[in-house]
Amino acid sequence: MIPVTLTRFEKSSRAFTNVDSYKACLSSEHDNCHSIESYMTGLIIQLHNHHDEPTGWSFAQWRKGTNIASNLVGANAIMLEYAMPRDDTAIVSRLHEKASELGWAFFLIDTETKSGNTISIVFPLTSQINPKQYARLASILAEQLDEYRMELGSLAATHIVQVHRTSTPVVFPGECLDPEREIKRTAKSYQRLNARKFEGSRPAGKAATQNTNEPQFVEDDLFSWPVTAAEQRAMDADALLRSIGVNL
Repeated sequence: MIPVTLTRFEKSSRAFTNVDSYKACLSSEHDNCHSIESYMTGLIIQLHNHHDEPTGWSFAQWRKGTNIASNLVGANAIMLEYAMPRDDTAIVSRLHEKASELGWAFFLIDTETKSGNTISIVFPLTSQINPKQYARLASILAEQLDEYRMELGSLAATHIVQVHRTSTPVVFPGECLDPEREIKRTAKSYQRLNARKFEGSRPAGKAATQNTNEPQFVEDDLFSWPVTAAEQRAMDADALLRSIGVNL
């Protein structure tokens, strides 16, 4: 199991530029190291306190520079971003349910674009992958999740999401996805896969399958599940950041 790498990017008018990176375990219960959830929560707190903090996030290792393919060392998570319009905040609940059924560990992070609020789902991997492997796995996961309004570029390893001052990263434990095994397992499946169809709105006549008894979430209740590790660890997030040399 490789560490989860979170690389932060600063956005300019033309590109995202690599600023720094953090490596952590999926859970603090393993390998005697801090959890990625603690890092994410602490960095959000830092962003809340200092508005000039980088807001671009990628779960990959990068060389210095912008988020172009030649600077990518390798991705250690698949990250898909979906629009979250005010008339469909229930997409958070649907993604949570569908991802839970897949059985892999995943994160949910409320993010944003110039167009509005988004929700990003992140699947950490057991090994680092290249852009071609990323595109294949991202496409398979997009097909399995079967959600439209996916943000343009989400199927590429160079995709960057943007957090904001009130983002809430939540980690849902499970077995990490083994990319080589999953690519081999699905080699004869999804052969005519075109996951880009999920970018933009659902075509007319293909209504989303929804449980009418499913709870509908408003913006303040996007993560209304039982008390999470993020909530439990938020109080000592400042101390964690100081321990890794970040000035608060």
